[in-house]
Amino acid sequence: MKWMGMGWYELRLHPNFKDGEEEMLNLLYRVDEFAVFILRKGHATRILVRADDINAIHFAGIGNARLERLEWYPSLRYRFARYYRLRMHHALPIVQEVRSSTIYSVMEELDGSGDVECIMACYAKYRDEAYSISRWIMQREGGEHTLVKALKSLFTHSASSSGKSRRLSPLTESLVEKARWKMRLKHFHTVIALGADDARVLDMLEGALPYGLVAYKSVGDGDHESDLASMVECSSMLKRCILSDVELASIVALPKDASTLRLVAADTRTFTTGVVVDADTL
Repeated sequence: MKWMGMGWYELRLHPNFKDGEEEMLNLLYRVDEFAVFILRKGHATRILVRADDINAIHFAGIGNARLERLEWYPSLRYRFARYYRLRMHHALPIVQEVRSSTIYSVMEELDGSGDVECIMACYAKYRDEAYSISRWIMQREGGEHTLVKALKSLFTHSASSSGKSRRLSPLTESLVEKARWKMRLKHFHTVIALGADDARVLDMLEGALPYGLVAYKSVGDGDHESDLASMVECSSMLKRCILSDVELASIVALPKDASTLRLVAADTRTFTTGVVVDADTL
């Protein structure tokens, strides 16, 4: 399986890093599979990446940042975890422009009351969904695909077969136009989760996600902690959000201005070597 060839990295941003939204959107033009873990612990935020060698090269190309390969396998275990799905059909976008991610500022605010441990995890794999979105559009329009109509007109002499089209309500037409916009973009099958050791922290962290996402599965307060580091391996058993690159970039965008955040900077060396490192040592 391909995930076995995926290594672990940390993306370290220089203090002068800016325009994280555009950097992430440009990155998504190039990558086809990766996982990002935005981790808050020890009064600082870290960005962990899991990718194969080819996709890691694209992460390494981000300006004013450095990608460091980890020599250990992180164990990101949390007492509570929530997984998310789309509120509406995947043909409808949850955003239509890249927005600044508030996940970093929310983590900063949460940390004001103590050393808060929490994480946002996202696994994404490229898959073209233009055909499925076009079928949704056809269902809303109540008609046939343009190509099908053109072929029928070659073999029939009835003008009525191609002359009339169903008139849509303003609301339906607006939804169809949004779906057409999303159909033209790059698509990713995405798994999104939040983790924390306090359910109230999850509630606040959830505010950083777009409204178009809603929790469908909650795990926690039991005998076993959830290890979100295993999200890639478990992705086939979880619901996947079908997101465009614009939607995905709005969720996992890099910071707008790294100088205003407490990040593990690119100039600081903090790693040690080993086989497995528990979350308590991160």
